[in-house]
Amino acid sequence: MTTTFYIPTKIISGVGSFAQLGAETANIGSKTMLVTGKNAMRKTGLLDRALADLRRSGVDAVVFDRIESNPRSSTVDEGASIVRQKNIEVVIALGGGSAMDAAKGIVISAIGGEPVWRYVQTRQSICGDAPKLIAVPTVAASGSESNCGAVITNWETHDKCVVSAHCAFPTVSIVDPELTLSLPAKPTAQGGVDIFCHLVEPYITASSPQPLTDDIVEACLRLVVRHLPDAIRNPDNLDARAQLSWVSTVACSAFAGLGGGDGSMTMHGMEHPLSGLYDMTHGDGLAALLPSWLESLSDVRQLRLEKLGKNVFGEQDGIVAVNKWLLACNMTHKLRDLAVDKAKLLDLGQNALDTAPWLAVHPKKLDAKAVAVIYENAW
Repeated sequence: MTTTFYIPTKIISGVGSFAQLGAETANIGSKTMLVTGKNAMRKTGLLDRALADLRRSGVDAVVFDRIESNPRSSTVDEGASIVRQKNIEVVIALGGGSAMDAAKGIVISAIGGEPVWRYVQTRQSICGDAPKLIAVPTVAASGSESNCGAVITNWETHDKCVVSAHCAFPTVSIVDPELTLSLPAKPTAQGGVDIFCHLVEPYITASSPQPLTDDIVEACLRLVVRHLPDAIRNPDNLDARAQLSWVSTVACSAFAGLGGGDGSMTMHGMEHPLSGLYDMTHGDGLAALLPSWLESLSDVRQLRLEKLGKNVFGEQDGIVAVNKWLLACNMTHKLRDLAVDKAKLLDLGQNALDTAPWLAVHPKKLDAKAVAVIYENAW
């Protein structure tokens, strides 16, 4: 087995690094579009800070602040149309995973010239040099700043799918933990669970575990387990915020696979139909599924679960340890708490298989009924 490590992104990390946005953007181009959510960045003042810094650096900026929590393909297409009309050279994502996913979709569609959903469906290659992407995460969660994948929702069909292309790698990512200080406890917890799942899913599903990969992932998991409750209890704890921000960047990047780990994020594939249909927050859906997903693998991944318990939590039973941690983070949801209709579980299971082809490498053979059982146990 061979692995390929590739990440062409310049990552600038550290408290205060947000101040480099204008200069880094000016090095790439003078016309930019800043992609963000509808309200949050204005309320925190981060949008105004970004625009002022861009102006000081001689960069013209337009704001596209229509991004939903689960970014929709129609919104992405609107953004791409603006990029093409205004000859935008740099797309800046300012926000959480939603803003970064949307910005990646905008870049893909703007370069390719077709609606983004066409690239979701066909996975065709995309050629072109502009626009470039800069990612500025304000939430420790998705790790989208260090990869070329985006998750987009078709609101007409309620399919939520992954699209990826090399042109969607950020040219520059600025990871400033200080930007996460204004994040309330609830989205902090939701983001932390997402980080945990990015790490634990390939760790548990791996069929050929490798020592280096395991050590990297276990170190990252220990940091999330330790620091997420701290950040929830004390949102001003900058050290906790910093650890979560940097682990987030590693967790969903090629770094986390160094050494040859071969696992897959199959629970993410099962969550996407839930947030695609019910528009729930991704982290809530993951938290609801996590205990059931782990339990479903207890017969075929017992040793991995024991290793998780011992090396990450210092406990014997990995599933019990994860459940206790979720409780400490106030993230013990059930799908019924998230308004999931129990009668739709089988349909959701089929949608998972249709929209997440990587479920084929799950440690146990999955059909719609098997996925529905995991949903039912999480309901």
